[in-house]
Amino acid sequence: MKKNILLIILGFTFSFSMFAQENVKTQQTEQQGKKKSLVAGTNIPKKDMTERSVVPYPETDESEVVWQRKIWRAVELSEKMNYPLYFPTIETASHKSFIQTLMEGIEKGEIVAYNEDFTDTLSLKNIREQFDAQDREYVEEKLDGSGDTTIFVKGSFNWGDVKELLITEEWFFDKRYSQMYVRIVGICPVRVFQRAITTADGEEERTSEYSKKQLFWIYYPDARKYLAKTLCFTTKNEAAPMSYDDVFQRRKFSSRIISEGLSMNNRHVDDYTRSGLESMLESLRLEKEIMNTEHDFWEY
Repeated sequence: MKKNILLIILGFTFSFSMFAQENVKTQQTEQQGKKKSLVAGTNIPKKDMTERSVVPYPETDESEVVWQRKIWRAVELSEKMNYPLYFPTIETASHKSFIQTLMEGIEKGEIVAYNEDFTDTLSLKNIREQFDAQDREYVEEKLDGSGDTTIFVKGSFNWGDVKELLITEEWFFDKRYSQMYVRIVGICPVRVFQRAITTADGEEERTSEYSKKQLFWIYYPDARKYLAKTLCFTTKNEAAPMSYDDVFQRRKFSSRIISEGLSMNNRHVDDYTRSGLESMLESLRLEKEIMNTEHDFWEY
């Protein structure tokens, strides 16, 4: 009798779990296929994001620059301050994550994807391979044993895998304005995923180890025009919407310095520190060094 009751409880629990999973999948499918609303959804008039234009940089002459340094940064999207760059991981009608926005711009031809050295451009096929989102074909034997059948599986992007951004930027002091400026040069989304091994049966099996892969680089000055017209996800204030260009220009993100120009062989901070804490402290030291440099130019 007790065994029967236990089986009934286990069966009920399993059925409830399967129902919950199917419900989540149904909600995700409905969100992805949801049509765009034909009305504004608010009585407060708002300016269309697509009408925004890029705020130009102040003119800078090379002869006015008295100090300059190149910096590489890592932006961990798991940090709370960086959530506007990470969410939503599922496409919605009103918002797109930063990686979704970049891919949309690349597909439309308004953003160009480059390799790490900015010497070659990357096609959508190259990016799909980096993202492991290429189409696949599998050959399986029919159930009735009459032969083989080919199964075609369309590749899909797992947007949640992009958990890090790499940023290259230039800091310089302009004596004409007596001010320190920073200009972002390039941005690279990084895919963080579980490593997979091929078993003896020829099947792929995921391990507990994680790998990082740089997907592509964009030249930020050219991509600004498109990013300035794309609404950024935010939960703070709907009356003051921000674009992705606003996030980077206003420095509304958290990051750490991982390398600097003119260092020995452009070495990485992790190359000469012994632990995560030392790397963090070294990153903070480099940040303070830049601030002190600006302060030194103001001293009499």
